[in-house]
Amino acid sequence: MSKARFLDRRILAGSLLALAIVSAGAVGPARGQQTDRQRIGLDGYCPVCLVDGDKWAKGAAEHQTTYDGITYYFPNDTIKQEFLASPAKYVPALGGDCVVCQAKAGKRVPGSTSNASRHGNRIFLFPSPKEQQVFAKNPKEFANVDLALNGECAVCLVHAKKHVAGKAEFTEIYKGFRYQFPSAKEQAEFRKDPGRYAAAGSGSNGKSAQTNAGRAAKGTLTVTGKTACAGCEFGVTPIQNPDELGLAVNTNDGKVVIVEQAHRLYGSVYKDRFSGQQVRVSGRVVRQDGRFTWIEPSALTVLK
Repeated sequence: MSKARFLDRRILAGSLLALAIVSAGAVGPARGQQTDRQRIGLDGYCPVCLVDGDKWAKGAAEHQTTYDGITYYFPNDTIKQEFLASPAKYVPALGGDCVVCQAKAGKRVPGSTSNASRHGNRIFLFPSPKEQQVFAKNPKEFANVDLALNGECAVCLVHAKKHVAGKAEFTEIYKGFRYQFPSAKEQAEFRKDPGRYAAAGSGSNGKSAQTNAGRAAKGTLTVTGKTACAGCEFGVTPIQNPDELGLAVNTNDGKVVIVEQAHRLYGSVYKDRFSGQQVRVSGRVVRQDGRFTWIEPSALTVLK
């Protein structure tokens, strides 16, 4: 379906319709394209026009704002102000990354406006029709992949050590993930230092803030695999140093081991982790969460 035809077709609220786009020419900077300072969202199309009006309308650079590290364009300042009043309502799920890729492979893969779907009045982008079709078969399986802490309040966890359910009307987006709060008070507190609450929420209650089933674990582990950046490739960070992107070891069977304190203990390997070196690492398991395991290492060897 072309964007022009999409303009003439209304999407019923809560329904799932593919917004396949066939463009005869360039439509502006691709989503995820980097300038020195900006990452442009939705190929420069207006998120308010898309969510509220079901229209692919081009924004203008003179009416822009940046939210959660992504810059969005709007046709005029009035529409821009609508976005600023409730940005979490309008931004695409997972910051425009593929929720299917995150759920199935634990990877942040940029989606494309050429493969866009709507569900629950939210926009989901996918890198190819394959992932879009997987989503279409069972959208409920993937709709909340970006919901941090199962919707519990990160601020409440930090300050009161309590599990308090958040509400959708009090939602903030941080690194593509949705954080929900019981009232505007906790939401405002989160805005002051989102990194602190996201990290503390991850470490204080046995749950990863960016996954929904973290649990403590015991025992030791030895694995062999290729090095990678934990935060960049998989959207997870070390428990002890959540501000570090971390070192991950990606095994042949699809499991991912996050090596605690790698930046301090194995500096050269950490520095070159993007190169995919083959390594063997051993250590004590401190947490497991699906395909992800965090270990305190006792040995790490680079294999030739």
